[in-house]
Amino acid sequence: MRLVFVLAGLIFAVLVFAAACGDDDAGGDAAPAESQKFFDCAEAFPGSAPDASAFPAEVTDGSGRSVAIDAAPQAIASLSAGHTEILYAIGAGDAMTAVDNTSDCPAATSSLEHIDAFSPSVESIVALEADVVVLFFDPGDLVQSLDDLGVTVLMMPSPSTIAGVYEQIEILGDATGHAAEADALITSMRAAVVTITTDVEEFDAPTFFHEVDNTYYTAGPGSFIADLYGQLGAENIAESTGQAFPQMSAEAIIAADPQVIILADEDAGESPETVAARPGWGVIAAVLDGRVHVVSPDIISRPGPRLVEALETLAGYLYPELPE
Repeated sequence: MRLVFVLAGLIFAVLVFAAACGDDDAGGDAAPAESQKFFDCAEAFPGSAPDASAFPAEVTDGSGRSVAIDAAPQAIASLSAGHTEILYAIGAGDAMTAVDNTSDCPAATSSLEHIDAFSPSVESIVALEADVVVLFFDPGDLVQSLDDLGVTVLMMPSPSTIAGVYEQIEILGDATGHAAEADALITSMRAAVVTITTDVEEFDAPTFFHEVDNTYYTAGPGSFIADLYGQLGAENIAESTGQAFPQMSAEAIIAADPQVIILADEDAGESPETVAARPGWGVIAAVLDGRVHVVSPDIISRPGPRLVEALETLAGYLYPELPE
């Protein structure tokens, strides 16, 4: 099972990151029929010329560091799958030269060099000869080591909200000379999100349990995944835990009796059938009503342009009353 971003603490980050490499086209529940791909991984995403007049530039990265960039980057290495997708979406694809091992979208990433984002060496990153390197966490003071060697690094920790995604798209636009494209992407994403969230307002909000893995880790308050559900008005049975990624007990889940269960661990063998077969789970409303659904962890867990598809998919499962 694979997710892509560090959302809470390094230990659970490894679990989340590992979960995001699943196949978007895996079996199980398909997305609702009306769901549209806002960012289609099969598209070519040809790059556009950066705005050279925007440089030299100084940007504040996602960690609050001030980063000087002398000229429009011609070689970008992204060690974060969500940020890889953003870079392609804003027209910086032609400058992409290397990505992390989980960056599999869009298809053009298959021809790039791939490196391990969780155990990268300073030497391996320097060898990429990238103008800009995008990181989502800092193992062993990697950022300082690269700074000392003159490598330009954008530290972009995983955003925990949709608003945070917009902010990071803007940062990457400014850093790559694609500010106009970034603004256009944000505008179109905002409009799509407003449409989706407005459509669900007239319906009663269901309770839900989002399963990150089959040891009952879930998405709680402070996580990007929980914010997706929050935007849709759904009630999270993990809210009371106060943790971004708590591990719940089977007994607590059964007692909470969620109306909808969303599985992001299909590649671990989980399905509506395996959930129904769990001891005691047969009494849960979601199981009784056939409202156990499977989602791609890639779409749900990567804060980037595909959050629109994630919201639309979740809305269809949470609110089956929505017109097609």
